[in-house]
Amino acid sequence: MNTCNSANSKSLGKLLKTYNLTPKNKQKVIISAQRKTATWSGLHRLARKLEFIQSSKDQKN
Repeated sequence: MNTCNSANSKSLGKLLKTYNLTPKNKQKVIISAQRKTATWSGLHRLARKLEFIQSSKDQKN
C-alpha cells in the first residue's frame, strides 16, 4: 500500500478518522489526495459521498 508522504498527512489522517469509511474507501480518498489538483473541500466531499453510499448499502442488507 502506498503511503502519503505529504506535509499535510496529519490533516489527512484527521479527515479519514472523521468519517466512518471502509479501508477500500479510505484508499480511494488517499489516492485522490495524492493528485496535484486535490483540494480539502473536494476530499471532504468525496469522503461524505463514500460514507453515504456505504451507509445506504448497509441499510439495504
